[in-house]
Amino acid sequence: MAKRNTSTSKKSASRRFNPVKAKLESINECFEQLQNGLPASQEAYIDADRITHSYVKSCFLMIIQRAVDINNVIIEFKGQTPPQQKHHSFLTLHQNNAIDKKTLDFFVKALSYYENIINPYQELTPSELYDVSQDLLKYGEAYTHQLENYFVNFSPSIK
Repeated sequence: MAKRNTSTSKKSASRRFNPVKAKLESINECFEQLQNGLPASQEAYIDADRITHSYVKSCFLMIIQRAVDINNVIIEFKGQTPPQQKHHSFLTLHQNNAIDKKTLDFFVKALSYYENIINPYQELTPSELYDVSQDLLKYGEAYTHQLENYFVNFSPSIK
């Protein structure tokens, strides 16, 4: 049996692998999970069981963290060091014209909800979480479209 040249296979595989695209696919799965798990009305969400509330919180946290991860990959790709604070990653993307001001403002607001969820001493009402989750679906779609357009327009090597 002939030995395969694995270094060539690895090189071509690494050229084909696009971490931003993979992370965008992953975050889109999270958006789909949130969309499917979030009741149609705020009243239905408030009346829902603890499992539904926990599921929505988990989806919300996962989406925010994945967005920060995506931001950091893009920042690294641009040759910059990712910031330590999550909100600065969104600010950096805005400064690089990857996301617009409305999207930046929403994610900065969403990060305060993120902190409230992970901090056991701060309460977030079900109605607040429902509203920000609905907004996350809307602004999350804008965020992913803006990033896809950013790469189409400015970085053909990452497609």
